[in-house]
Amino acid sequence: MAIVVSTLRMATPITIGALGTLFAEQSGTMNLGAEGMMTMGAFFAVLGTYATGNAWIGVLCGMLAGGLIALLHGFICIEIGGMQNLSGLGLNMFCLGLTAFLLRVVFNTGISPSVESLWSTPMLANVPVIGRFLAAMSPLVYISILLIFIVWFILNKTAFGLRMWAAGDDPKTLETAGINVWRIRYICIILCGCLVGLGGAYLSLGQMDKYVDGMIVGKGMLAFVAVKMGRYKPFQVFLMSLIFGFFAALQ
Repeated sequence: MAIVVSTLRMATPITIGALGTLFAEQSGTMNLGAEGMMTMGAFFAVLGTYATGNAWIGVLCGMLAGGLIALLHGFICIEIGGMQNLSGLGLNMFCLGLTAFLLRVVFNTGISPSVESLWSTPMLANVPVIGRFLAAMSPLVYISILLIFIVWFILNKTAFGLRMWAAGDDPKTLETAGINVWRIRYICIILCGCLVGLGGAYLSLGQMDKYVDGMIVGKGMLAFVAVKMGRYKPFQVFLMSLIFGFFAALQ
């Protein structure tokens, strides 16, 4: 049971980041900048918690930071037609440098102070037999599982999901139908950034209680790979994330 819990915990940031990246990729914007968005989410989640004393407000700050970086990525790729791969990789370097700079400006060190965390879910401790295992996981783990079903529903059962697929696969037909493709892509890239930022917030508040310079260590790129290996389908993307999480848990 312990390995199952560890796998879920290790897979959670990859799962959330991959679900966010799915929005961008399916609407026609490559998201190689997931690493940077996750870095910003992790840092500003801690900064927001440090400033307010409330971890949930910190999570919202992390999502907002990820969304703003994604908006910048969208402006470069959608508005001015920049190269999507170079924009994403450039934003990764920018975010890594910016958070390292802000960490030393705000906290005068390479590691932030400990803040309120979201390590566990005590309300589940009374569940028979498996309660202690359920309580040991962050509430963000359960949010990530819920997000899988929400994203699947949006993609497959809503008009917005259909338009998103069309924006990536056949934008000219979508324009002919009177739908603003740029608006769809902007909405999707912002949703992407918010979810990837949430994945970063999980790393700094759900697994730890602080931000450490360079703590993302490739999880944003793993989220991107999980989308490709999962063939853009939420449940298959989750399976790929679990595989990555399992091998990380074996350590």
